[in-house]
Amino acid sequence: MVIRDILAECDGVVRWGGDDDRPYEALFSIDVPPGDKRLTDLVAKLRTWADEPGAGPGTQVDVADAKRRKAATALERRQKKTA
Repeated sequence: MVIRDILAECDGVVRWGGDDDRPYEALFSIDVPPGDKRLTDLVAKLRTWADEPGAGPGTQVDVADAKRRKAATALERRQKKTA
């Protein structure tokens, strides 16, 4: 549940190997082509977190929140389709 929440937080830019036809759960990869605006946007988002107290990694989030679960489940379906 937590991995899927993190992937959804990354807006589908990161892919988890656990979703592949031959699952490899230790593998994470960039799932957009070079130059894709989503990658640039994610980098900007991650950099912003470093400057905003209470934002980003290490902050408390409810990964069971219905909105977060819905986003994570939708991303899971999309990424498994392309496995």
